[in-house]
Amino acid sequence: TGWVGLGFSPTGFMPESDVVIGWVKDGRGYLKDRFAATRTVPPIDHFQNVQLLSSSEAEGMTILEFKRKLAACEPKDRSIEEGTTRIIYSYNDNDPVSEDSPARHQVSGRVSVNLLSGTGNVEPASLEADHVKISLLNSNVRVPATPTTYWCSPFKLPVLQDEAHIIRFDPVVQRNHEELIHHIVVYQCGDDIQPFLNVSWDCDNPPDNVPSQVRKCRGLTVITAWAVGGAGFSFPSHVGLPMSGATGTQYVLMETHYNNEQSRSTYVDSSGMAVYYTPTKRQNDGAIFQLGHIVSPLLLIPPGLSSVEVQNTCPGRCTRAALPVGGINVFASLLHSHTVGTAVWVEHIRNKTKLPNIDQNFNYDFNFQDVVLLRNEVKILPDDEIQVFCRYDTSDRTAVTIGGEGTLDEMCLAFLLVYPKPTVAACLSQVQRRSFVARYIVPAVVAGYYVNTVNSTADDETQVKQLAADLRRIDFSTGASVRLWRDNYLRDRLRSYICSPVNYDYFMILLQCNR
Repeated sequence: TGWVGLGFSPTGFMPESDVVIGWVKDGRGYLKDRFAATRTVPPIDHFQNVQLLSSSEAEGMTILEFKRKLAACEPKDRSIEEGTTRIIYSYNDNDPVSEDSPARHQVSGRVSVNLLSGTGNVEPASLEADHVKISLLNSNVRVPATPTTYWCSPFKLPVLQDEAHIIRFDPVVQRNHEELIHHIVVYQCGDDIQPFLNVSWDCDNPPDNVPSQVRKCRGLTVITAWAVGGAGFSFPSHVGLPMSGATGTQYVLMETHYNNEQSRSTYVDSSGMAVYYTPTKRQNDGAIFQLGHIVSPLLLIPPGLSSVEVQNTCPGRCTRAALPVGGINVFASLLHSHTVGTAVWVEHIRNKTKLPNIDQNFNYDFNFQDVVLLRNEVKILPDDEIQVFCRYDTSDRTAVTIGGEGTLDEMCLAFLLVYPKPTVAACLSQVQRRSFVARYIVPAVVAGYYVNTVNSTADDETQVKQLAADLRRIDFSTGASVRLWRDNYLRDRLRSYICSPVNYDYFMILLQCNR
């Protein structure tokens, strides 16, 4: 008994939400289209754009089935689009006295879902009868008492005479560690990791005896990836990731991002991934093709802005080198940024003509990152240009946000699940440091807006870190930086630089070869 409410929200909260409230009384169903401007009872819309299809009450449950158009019909409606939809819900056990006065809710909540994505024309396949489950789990890792830790654990996969196919993965998050685990990524490695199979380490502070080739395994060929809020993923029935045999993956490195916001010293973790494989090979060898911005401090996002866009390009000359003659087919995608990210989308350009976006999420939710099965596979051909865009909202920040591994740092990445397997694992871009300094930092220093403390004799990586540290120290809201903020020099020059689509001469393209 009682009423139930469901809303489509821009933020996950009640204000500005498109709401329906309904109930069943004396065998009759009631449902009204409403708009919640504030945190009060949503008034009934003048235009009713929902249709009640059925209603029932049974065993303490109220069930209302309705339909509405995906596209907004009038200003107080919200469109349902590809990507994340933020749902709010509420209910009360008592029927309203009238349509205008439902009592205050007793229970309410919110959840992010993909209403349109993930329901493609290729249903996730049932697992083959001969499938085998492998558990890749951290072994009682005592999580460091710091906000951000990346932990590396190597594993050897089962040795098979013939190549097999990985067909599914599931996150395995230890109970009560849901807020601790930000993401888990599994990378393909070579046999040089074999001597280190019985140890694990802080990825950013590896033991001295771990050689560089083992350290560099991290960040190269991605086998599986999961992020906060997501679920497991089954590959479609015609695709699998090669494993074992002569050419398939035999060794992997699992990277776990611990987001220990309170810097607790009591976490001991054994989370990881469950991977399923079948010795019965499927029709196509698949892979994960990574695009976007290199995880680097040179991803610099100015503060105090409600909308800043960053463009990352994989140009035609790179897809020509990376892809087979017949191209690759994209069947699923995982889009990734951090807490100030509000939208991520992947544009597709062929012969200077923009094609439909490969994937898009204009309502990005950091706490709901899921692998999405595309409704239709997309063909990428050699010479096609792929652009990954990220939009950020830094209106509540007073310092520059930089690219990096921390949750409060930022990223801009797209992981495309494709077949056949391309010859490279990633096509990533980054503004070259020297160009950035010449085009942005030097004019700021000459104008007297900025003091540059970067040691020009240091190597590039060190200079980038020093440059990022300098910019992060500038508080655009207080003290001596008020003039900087008032004149908008640093903020607007930075926005202009990173948002410019003509910086191809200043992009460094990194092609990482599949092992």
